[in-house]
Amino acid sequence: MNKIRYLIVRWTDVRLEPRDIPKLRGFFAHKYPSLPLFHNHLPDEGYDYKAPRIQYRVIERHPALVAFGEGIELVKQAFLEVDELVINGRAITSNEREISLREADFGQCAAYHHYNFSSPWMALNKDNYRIYRDLDNFQRKQLLKRILKSNLKTISKGFEYTIPNLDDIHTDGWFQPLKVNYHNQPMQCFTGEFTTNFLIPDHLGLGGKVSRGFGVVKMKKEERSV
Repeated sequence: MNKIRYLIVRWTDVRLEPRDIPKLRGFFAHKYPSLPLFHNHLPDEGYDYKAPRIQYRVIERHPALVAFGEGIELVKQAFLEVDELVINGRAITSNEREISLREADFGQCAAYHHYNFSSPWMALNKDNYRIYRDLDNFQRKQLLKRILKSNLKTISKGFEYTIPNLDDIHTDGWFQPLKVNYHNQPMQCFTGEFTTNFLIPDHLGLGGKVSRGFGVVKMKKEERSV
């Protein structure tokens, strides 16, 4: 197990819906075009495929940024500078912001923990969607469990954490298919919950498009420390 640090900034007097997350990301990409961590596009190399160090959220209906690694100092800068958000062409003045630097346990552990996806999990890409489509229900669940395990490996790389024994990571889950319109294309996503012997801090994301608010994970309430 490891300790990780991450930062959450919320504009607590502004209310948005989850569908506004792409517009929130667009606002910050436009405001900080020379800082690739806000939009994951590198000037000469195209898209940055590393785990996004700045991720966009709507937490309790408030716009939020979640940052780790190099993204922490940049989001601190945004906390100090951004007192107006422009969403859907509408300027929204904010006088109340909240910043929280957190340290949490992260990684492989002995105990099993239960999590919910609080936003749709984009588990499938084009290749494994073709595989998923041709499987029966039992096989689909096995595939999703393997993908979830792979997602844990990917997020670990983002935090520069090496899983001690990947073969000893186990996942189980209850997943419901959900069609999501993404960039005017229907995408097969999933809602539901899962169990694994891996600690994941609240508000981090698994799977595809996590910077845009997909795959956000929260530990089930009965498991949280009081």
